[in-house]
Amino acid sequence: MDLTDTPRMWPYEPSNSPLPLPPQPLVATQQRLYWVNAEQIDADAMSADELKSAVAGWKTDSGMTIDAILQQEGAPLMQERRMILLLGELANPCRLADVRAGPVPIINVRIDDFCRTWTDTLDPRMMNPGVHHVTAARTHGWWEAAHLGFATMPQIRQLMEYLEDGSRGKWKPGKLAEGQLHVLHDSTLAPPTIDDLVWDGESERVEIERPAFDGPALPLEEVFTPLHTRQGCYNHRGRLARCVHHQHRSFHNNIFRRGSARQWDDVISIQKR
Repeated sequence: MDLTDTPRMWPYEPSNSPLPLPPQPLVATQQRLYWVNAEQIDADAMSADELKSAVAGWKTDSGMTIDAILQQEGAPLMQERRMILLLGELANPCRLADVRAGPVPIINVRIDDFCRTWTDTLDPRMMNPGVHHVTAARTHGWWEAAHLGFATMPQIRQLMEYLEDGSRGKWKPGKLAEGQLHVLHDSTLAPPTIDDLVWDGESERVEIERPAFDGPALPLEEVFTPLHTRQGCYNHRGRLARCVHHQHRSFHNNIFRRGSARQWDDVISIQKR
């Protein structure tokens, strides 16, 4: 894939949301995409502050660090930012430019024991019938690649307001009480296939051996995760329609409205305040 440095030149179609997603870290700004080279981190686990300190020093091919890019953009530095999982199109540089959220550093991460899955509602702004946004749901034994953004609280509120589209209460920036999160260096990590899922009539799980981690574990309880809190996620006859198995167009054409919805707190648990 050609890594364009212009946000509007990054490919994006509402009917193919959220693909394509960035294959490597970057700083997404309104005018430019700064592609960053990930550095191997020799640690089994890291705190939020340790991760931000390490990632702040990752560099572009020209030698600019992420903190130097943020400083050049007049934006808060890494240590002033919070972490937010970008499970859907909010990791797509073109969509971030549409939202006008300002500079957001993004790195590749791996999620385990929960998955990205489609919500049971449509966002009609981009086209008719609209876009299905992405939420999270548990699946024991699961793994897949995702994206972690570093944003200020005003930026996080702006991202949530974009998802809500003026209808307050549809989305919640929760902090998950289950699952695992790791830095990911090999973004070509393949998730389990649909045939790897074991279905007992009530729940799905993956029983094959999971690949080794190639980056440190991160404190998932310190990461905001956008969760759809009305219809929650799509219920495909008792099973989940995972984004990696059912891409946007095929999900809408072949699965949507042929099942029902699950409440968000039935499929994932969050930290209690």
